[in-house]
Amino acid sequence: MNLDLAPDVNKILAEVEDITKKKIDFIENKKLTVYATVKIARKNMPAHLIIYGREHDAIINHLIAHECGHIIRMYKAPEEKRLIPMSNEKTKLYALKEIENDVNMLSQRAPFNKLYMPKFVDMWYEGLIKQLINLPPDVIIEKWLYDKYPNLRQYQSESINKQLKEAITGLSDEVRELTPKKIWDSSNTMNYAFLRLIGLHFGTNYIKPYHNSGFEEQGKKLAKLAEENYMDSYEGDVQVINKWAELLGLRSWFEWTDFESVPSDYLNNI
Repeated sequence: MNLDLAPDVNKILAEVEDITKKKIDFIENKKLTVYATVKIARKNMPAHLIIYGREHDAIINHLIAHECGHIIRMYKAPEEKRLIPMSNEKTKLYALKEIENDVNMLSQRAPFNKLYMPKFVDMWYEGLIKQLINLPPDVIIEKWLYDKYPNLRQYQSESINKQLKEAITGLSDEVRELTPKKIWDSSNTMNYAFLRLIGLHFGTNYIKPYHNSGFEEQGKKLAKLAEENYMDSYEGDVQVINKWAELLGLRSWFEWTDFESVPSDYLNNI
């Protein structure tokens, strides 16, 4: 599919190529479970990969601009400061111990099948860590796009509203009853903090659906941690991620490793 992108998005793409000295390849994946994701190029890779799926309308402009923000932040950091999260048997064991009782109870319920429960556990675990790693820098990237590229605000607004609808779905009793409490609480708390922070910057109240949800107190604490500890840099991203992880009790669920130390199957899951 040809991507007819807005002029400002093409400017951002050019900035990425100028900073990183690598091109950007686009890959459509109709099975992608998110709107878009990025594989940031390592030294031995000729190009960054932006994979997109599900949404091919105008908000693709925002999605691509946003993923470029992640690339720019990483490459502007000194090489020794470029860290990425990793999981291993030790971190997964920490996580499993904390949600084990809920997992055992959920395994007795429909629609879960005991044979497939490990896949659900991996999905919950990996999804929550991805959310934790992405949302703090997402706040700064969205502010950057809003301030520097006002012509993209319409696409940005449409995209954020789609994200808000998904976040609201996560508040439902149906999702709560089918999710380990630690996962459900942490995910909704982070969503609240993200929506609060960008809403204050945009002058839009995104957190109205969270009134009396039970996530406001902890969500405000996460937002305050971001405001008080943020440096507008990749190093700052790592710092706030760690602060959020400590408050949510997730610091033992992942470790940091060097940016170039990617698993051998890094490019397989596209």
